Amino acid sequence: MPDQKIEDIQWFHQLTLKDGRVTPGQVDIARHEHLYLFDRLELKGKSLLDIGCWDGYFSFMAEQRGARRVLSLDDPDFRWGGLDGYNFLHRHFESQAEWRKGSIYDLPDERFDIVLCYGVLYHLADPLAAMINSFQAALDEVVFEGLIYDDPQPTLFLLAPRELDGDPTNFYTMSTGYVEKVAAMCGFELVDRQMRHYAATALRRSLRKPQPRTDRAAMRFRRVAEQTPAYEASCFSVAPKGLLKGRSR
Repeated sequence: MPDQKIEDIQWFHQLTLKDGRVTPGQVDIARHEHLYLFDRLELKGKSLLDIGCWDGYFSFMAEQRGARRVLSLDDPDFRWGGLDGYNFLHRHFESQAEWRKGSIYDLPDERFDIVLCYGVLYHLADPLAAMINSFQAALDEVVFEGLIYDDPQPTLFLLAPRELDGDPTNFYTMSTGYVEKVAAMCGFELVDRQMRHYAATALRRSLRKPQPRTDRAAMRFRRVAEQTPAYEASCFSVAPKGLLKGRSR
């Protein structure tokens, strides 16, 4: 198949090509890697799972920064844009990353040093099962990014269809306390986080109330124990993969 022109592809990620051109995507992630804590990851020699990879920015950058194995997971049937962007970049960078069609509810039978889950959780009707799966798939670190508001109470905020940005695929936002509690049940501790700053000064930020509908954050966790939450699989609308098989990590 002949290479497509970058202008003919529906891009989500802006990414600089080897010849200096920049893909005309909606999000300039290269300038905002710190908002995903991606710039703080030690990737050399690591294996990495990129859940919801879209055009593959994080997959290809991880590979270029020394990751020894990268698995890019997504399902284009549930989003616009298709696979054209990922395929273009895979050929362009002569990448060895593997793309696989899949679901966060049924992850591969493989564990990775690092699991990335960026911009995914708030699109899920069952974020708890998805988060447990992500933690179980990780040997060392997991990083989440999305609609996360700063509140120590472990709460979810339900979104009505099209309530946020007119997007009917948004289900829940969640508190930092919720993410931390699920992480602790899975044997992980928080090592880093990055809240989006919506106020100009530290004082104003300290006085600002959490905005469950719009606040975003990234949270990075590191494994400190091998454990699985003591739920029964029947408690889940979609049972986490590990619990469904009755195995304990």
